[in-house]
Amino acid sequence: MSNFMIYMIGIIVLIVALFIAGNTFGWPQSYVLIGAVILLGIGILAGVTSTKRRDPPAGDPPIR
Repeated sequence: MSNFMIYMIGIIVLIVALFIAGNTFGWPQSYVLIGAVILLGIGILAGVTSTKRRDPPAGDPPIR
C-alpha cells in the first residue's frame, strides 16, 4: 500500500470522527459537511506534497 493511501485512510478516519462528534454535540449538519470538505481538501493537498516523488534536475543524466 502506498504512503498516499495510508495518508488518505488517516484523513478519512478524521472525517468520520468529525461526523461522530458533530452528531454527538448537535452541531448543524451543514457545518459538519463544510468542515469535512475543508478537511478532505487539506488532506489531499498535504498528502500529495508529502508523498510525491521529486523530479531529477533536467541537466543530470539518468542513474542506472
